[in-house]
Amino acid sequence: MSYLTQYLPRASTPVVALRPGARVDEQTLLNLPGYYGEAHVRVFVEDTSRRHAKRWLRRAVPPSPRLVLQITDCFNEINLEFDLTSAGLRENSLYKVDTLLGALHRFRGGLAVEAELYEQRELELRGR
Repeated sequence: MSYLTQYLPRASTPVVALRPGARVDEQTLLNLPGYYGEAHVRVFVEDTSRRHAKRWLRRAVPPSPRLVLQITDCFNEINLEFDLTSAGLRENSLYKVDTLLGALHRFRGGLAVEAELYEQRELELRGR
């Protein structure tokens, strides 16, 4: 799983850990300090490992963790839904995350090229 380390926040990215007892629980600011307010990504994956088997075995339903993936900018909020209650839904939830990561990587690549092109054009304008 070492490929996942590329998705860890950069050291300069402010991360706010929110609650103990969770597998993942953080709110990561999306902008550098001083830029555009409180845009952030909020992620939460409940740790169900401490739930007693006696309780859920009686109900014949495994415990389902609380899952949150929320992305906000200054005005809008997106909450993505994930479900682990069947094999198909588990596969779909992981597929959804992988698809999102791929799209974000492609977007970043295009953005980086356009940012460089914009900078070159600015330099060209200054040189006139």
